[in-house]
Amino acid sequence: MKELIINKDNLKLSDIKETKVRVKVIMLNEENEVLLAYCDDDYQFPGGHLNDGEDVYDGLIREVKEETGITSKKEDYYPFMITKHYEKNYFRTGKNRLNIMVYFVYKKIPVIDANNIDISNYERKNGFKLCYVNINEVEDLLIDHAREFSRFRSIAYEMLPVLDEYKKACYKTTITSGIKK
Repeated sequence: MKELIINKDNLKLSDIKETKVRVKVIMLNEENEVLLAYCDDDYQFPGGHLNDGEDVYDGLIREVKEETGITSKKEDYYPFMITKHYEKNYFRTGKNRLNIMVYFVYKKIPVIDANNIDISNYERKNGFKLCYVNINEVEDLLIDHAREFSRFRSIAYEMLPVLDEYKKACYKTTITSGIKK
């Protein structure tokens, strides 16, 4: 699995006071559009934080269900990339943090079940919605959005190499075979 390390402050593991693991999934529909979640002026792939003691698959299945209404199982996904983002003084908390993001690909065509979406109050208050964006337009959307909303620049710029890796490693297989890995 490809690994991307972002560490602009050259922090060591011994400098880290807090580690958080998140899971994200790339979902592609029949029109070669990527599913994005939009909330609080930010675009991200569906997913989120793991609960205490939760493994990555259980967290992914839970997050996908909450945000898309899709009921899935472990076999519906495969991991393809991990990012490790070392952040000094994370959001001015005084803590150095390691954010680990495990990215998965959904093997099926997503069928959103709006009746089973169970988002948080925060997401509800901040305009959570799902949208599909053509795979060839996602990069421009993220770059333009990062320019407009600088507080989310690091998220957008983390998503760009993930999207690029997806296109290289997974997308061509999807197009030529007509099915997901």
